[in-house]
Amino acid sequence: MGDTLEKSCEDAEFSLDNECSTKMGELVEVSSGEKIKFDDTGLSLVLQNGLENLRLENSLTDVILCVDSREFSCHRVVLAAASNYFRAMFCNDLREKYEEKIILKGVDAETMNILLDYTYTSKMLITKQNVQKVLEAASLFQFLRMVDACASFLTESLQPDNCVGILRLADAHSLHSLKQQVQNYIIQNFTQVLSYEEFLELPADVLCSTLKSDDLYVTEEAQVFETVMNWVRYKESERFPLLPSVLENVRLPLLDPWYFVETVEADQLIRQCPDVFPLLQEARMYHLSGNEAPQGRHKPCGPSTLPSLC
Repeated sequence: MGDTLEKSCEDAEFSLDNECSTKMGELVEVSSGEKIKFDDTGLSLVLQNGLENLRLENSLTDVILCVDSREFSCHRVVLAAASNYFRAMFCNDLREKYEEKIILKGVDAETMNILLDYTYTSKMLITKQNVQKVLEAASLFQFLRMVDACASFLTESLQPDNCVGILRLADAHSLHSLKQQVQNYIIQNFTQVLSYEEFLELPADVLCSTLKSDDLYVTEEAQVFETVMNWVRYKESERFPLLPSVLENVRLPLLDPWYFVETVEADQLIRQCPDVFPLLQEARMYHLSGNEAPQGRHKPCGPSTLPSLC
């Protein structure tokens, strides 16, 4: 991700003399000794440290953010520069633009303190314990770089027992890149993810896109069918109408013919759903044709590779 985000245990001491002596910037253009163009690459650090010191000293602050029972003195210009939420609040003709104290909802004081420390120092500590709250608050107040940092942390933290929860979090905050990475993880680790009940909480659209993948890692297609039926039965009254659209992602021709007859066609939910009968008929015709369907999802087996009936 370009930037390293961490929270130092100690505030770094800043010395103007040392900074000037070691980082004087560079002369980027010299013209006949009459003028120079000087690029002071260390000035941004000087400004950042200066603003943080002003905040700690409660000097020149012009707004107080009230969260729970805590008050945070801040500079409007700093908040507006770091956050699209505060930019809209302070740069448009809203009531908060003129108020000395602003009450914030949807965030706790501890998380708000993390956001403000990051805003003034560019450092924060992301942990498994705080990442969800930090992400939700950063998304709410539109600290976009912090959102990206949390998304990167979650990507690196993916495990079979937490991937569905991370996917729901990504979906709730429209983190499309994170959502795609989680879906890819589920596809590649399908059998391990199945062992956790949380898998049954997958939204229908995510389940369908997962099951239709050519790269879905399963040992046999029966596992995919059983996954669909377990998912439907988990919330049967709500999900039964979705059975046809979900079942169509199971490659029924890949099933063993005996399994198809004794398990699939005999399933009570299947028998109660006439809308799936065309899918069953198609699979039955493949089995009766005597052609051998391609085996295994680890090999490409899209619709174009299924055997022809002609």
